[in-house]
Amino acid sequence: MEIYCSQLGMMIDISYCISMNDGLPCRNAIDCWRERLDIVAFLKAKYSDEELNKTFGGLPKTKLDRIMEIIYAKTRKA
Repeated sequence: MEIYCSQLGMMIDISYCISMNDGLPCRNAIDCWRERLDIVAFLKAKYSDEELNKTFGGLPKTKLDRIMEIIYAKTRKA
């Protein structure tokens, strides 16, 4: 099953959406997939409450925070 990802600007499979965040789902997965399947039940069956809280609890990261994480990850690999 594929859907257009507005963050990436391309079609992606649900497997990416539910694992792109260090093995956890994308914070936007519920909004993106709610029209196509019961995404909440799917996520609750696959992840623990702690994992879901880690993903969906708290404030979302800003664009700058995400950019800095990417830069940090790339410099650690080099």
